[in-house]
Amino acid sequence: MERPRRRGFRALAAAALLGAGAAHAQLSLDPPNPTSIDTVRLRYAHVGCTNAQTAQVQQESTVIMVQVERATVMQDCGTTAGFCEDFTLGRLPAGEYEASLVVNPPAGSLGASQLVGPIHVSVAGLLPAGSSHPHDDYSDMWWNPREPGWALSVRQLSEKLFMVWATYDDAGKPAWLVVPGGSWGRDAGNILRFSGKVYRTRGSPWQLPFDASMSGVAPVGTAEFAPLDASHGIFSYSVDGIPGSKMVERFRF
Repeated sequence: MERPRRRGFRALAAAALLGAGAAHAQLSLDPPNPTSIDTVRLRYAHVGCTNAQTAQVQQESTVIMVQVERATVMQDCGTTAGFCEDFTLGRLPAGEYEASLVVNPPAGSLGASQLVGPIHVSVAGLLPAGSSHPHDDYSDMWWNPREPGWALSVRQLSEKLFMVWATYDDAGKPAWLVVPGGSWGRDAGNILRFSGKVYRTRGSPWQLPFDASMSGVAPVGTAEFAPLDASHGIFSYSVDGIPGSKMVERFRF
């Protein structure tokens, strides 16, 4: 982990441990109860923007410090209360930690640094082999590069997934199928997978004034997302009585 550029790690860590304030409520963890094989992220709820490219993480013993600069140009983010930005801490050995966030003014500008935290991080040991707890954040655009034209959008919040399958129907027309929820479990082969109901959506044409009466969803089957590792998985489905499965991987720009 890199050394913070602005202020000494020890001074900031001491200030964080001694001067925890109301801003503590702005920090949370994803996942909330991590184990030693989870990717831990520090979630910052606030109004405004930071420059993610300036984020630096440093750890000494059980004290973790994240530093980031405020954005120089106010982008369209954080305009409503509760907006979140995530900072990846990585996988941590089982134990107890204290994590804090320092938001600095943009480089070359004047202003005070804001200290947020600390928040206590308790990392448990490995869960039993049969646990249905996901160990990474699978939020991304997924696809099969050998089958261009369709994609699976996955949004994860804690242990819940929301999936949107952008594909085509038997007439070649674009179709949106959504999996708005479900649950994690393990199959007979002890493979972890997320399962949920599939719905077909319909709505008002974009080129016409919005007509709420044209919007709706209808259940059409079930689907499963089984991660093989952090970047590859299997998407299985049964839609309109037709089963199938596809190998998927994260889309890389």
